[in-house]
Amino acid sequence: MLRAVRTLAPGLAASAGVASGAALVASQLPETWHVSAIPVSIVLGAAAANGPLKAHAALLKPGVGAATSTVLRAGVICAGAKLSAMQVLWLGWATVPAAATAVTVGMVAIPRLAAWAGLAPRLGALIASGTSVCGVTAISAVGPAIGASQAEVAIAVANVVAFGSLAMLLHPHVAHRVLPADDSASIGLFLGLAVHDTAQVMGSAAAYAEQYADTAVVSAAAVAKLTRNLALAAVVPLMAARHAPGAAAGKGLSAGTLAKAVPTFVLGFVMMALARSAGDAQLAAGGKAAGLLGRDAWAQCTELVGGVLSTKLLLPWAMAAVGLSVNVGAFAGVGWAPFAVGAAGAALVGSSGLAAAVCASRVRAASGNAARARAIERAPEPTLTAVRAAAAAPAA
Repeated sequence: MLRAVRTLAPGLAASAGVASGAALVASQLPETWHVSAIPVSIVLGAAAANGPLKAHAALLKPGVGAATSTVLRAGVICAGAKLSAMQVLWLGWATVPAAATAVTVGMVAIPRLAAWAGLAPRLGALIASGTSVCGVTAISAVGPAIGASQAEVAIAVANVVAFGSLAMLLHPHVAHRVLPADDSASIGLFLGLAVHDTAQVMGSAAAYAEQYADTAVVSAAAVAKLTRNLALAAVVPLMAARHAPGAAAGKGLSAGTLAKAVPTFVLGFVMMALARSAGDAQLAAGGKAAGLLGRDAWAQCTELVGGVLSTKLLLPWAMAAVGLSVNVGAFAGVGWAPFAVGAAGAALVGSSGLAAAVCASRVRAASGNAARARAIERAPEPTLTAVRAAAAAPAA
């Protein structure tokens, strides 16, 4: 045991140090950028690995490997505490099919675009997952499941940061021009489905709220994005099965293959989300979460696990290790193709989200239910509290 600790300690400590530095750097960036410590961790890690720490790569490798596997999986599991079925039910019927449509469009179209552009299949899968589901968190979860290289992970993350940031700046203005100004729910639905990363979604919604005086959009966008994030539970095993050796040999997908491809940490993610949903339901019914915790204590508990432990500690730590694993030489000759695919994928997913939001808005108007959009601030607890907590956390 002591020998194992000595072997792992240098790499784990280096990753933790890089993540701490990334948190400091991210805190000094302008708030309007909405950049969390997670992508910064990869950049700083890669800079350190190809600079001052390059001579110590062999010493750091065991601990860095543990961080990109065990620590990463623990972070994904804890992220499940941010997801609640109560939030999905509260926003309305349109949320689930709209999110499913946006995710499906991205997961089907982007790998095909990547193949047409000559990209490696695993890189196409990573770009598709990050663009379609939940940004860096999806890339982090899918990467180890399909055996992607750290360079491929870094390229996919660069896509999410670049085109998610562009969408964050652009889409509030698109929403204002295309969707009815009094339909906050549809505007939030569009922003939650069309912007890549959760932090970027909240930045986009906050920008809309400030510019057009509609704070209800923030809550709606948070719920739409968290609904979209639930697709991670299906996307990870699907990608794992699709990129398994048998699939490459033409055996295709089957129920058995898909079941075997479900990683243990995805089951943990699902169980965590179910526990969160059950606790929220108990509170909504007038009881206590898990029979023990009141509303405030439950909110603090879920924020500690899903916000602090996952988003601010484990995932940045793991992403710092991903950066420390990257050899800058692997980027030589990458060219423009991955970013062209990322741009096209972002446009497709964004267009799908906009189309879904327009349809939802028209159905609400036709049924005389558009007033529901302005009722968001009167949403029953604990849903609104949970949404606001999610909005405040710089999630991946």
